[in-house]
Amino acid sequence: MMNEPYTILTEGGEAETELKKSRFIAHVRPVETEEEAMAFVGEMKKKYYDARHNCYAYILGKDGNRVKYSDDGEPAQTGGLPIMNVLKETGIRNACIVVTRYFGGTLLGAGPLARMYGDAAKLGLEASKTGVMRYGITADVRCDYSDFEKLKRYYEKEEIPIVDISYANDVVISIRCGFEKFEEVKNSTVSITASRAVITKTGEAYCLHNN
Repeated sequence: MMNEPYTILTEGGEAETELKKSRFIAHVRPVETEEEAMAFVGEMKKKYYDARHNCYAYILGKDGNRVKYSDDGEPAQTGGLPIMNVLKETGIRNACIVVTRYFGGTLLGAGPLARMYGDAAKLGLEASKTGVMRYGITADVRCDYSDFEKLKRYYEKEEIPIVDISYANDVVISIRCGFEKFEEVKNSTVSITASRAVITKTGEAYCLHNN
């Protein structure tokens, strides 16, 4: 459905697992474009230049409609595809996972190989952080300089994203807020400033809520 919440990666992580001396090292990073994703892949390939394989997958956009994966020389669908499947199963967007494999001297077979790439990707995601993008309201808060710090602390405490601050005769704080919380935020903004602040709805947009 239109404007449904969706989960994105907000902070990457890394993890490692092993089977029969083959090491699988997962690195996870938030990305918003294909260029960012491929730059990350290139960075990992350069870092682990001596590894036999650097398989990867990424998924972008709120609909998850920009995807790519690579087996990087592993048997077809045993490297990149298991990583992609993990991303699809979790529903996480704007994420790229690179799993580096150092060969341990023993052939693992297609099934165990695919399982290890998937397990490494899961462990990498478990070491990462995610947030939920919810459709909500954008608003401008015009306040006195004397009230600015109080409002800023309140928005940070309530995890209300501040997207811009402008300074002139007054301070204008641009915020994003979920529909369900806007009235509460509006009332608190007025209360904290003894009705000196004016909050004006400016539109609608997705906003991030940390998990």
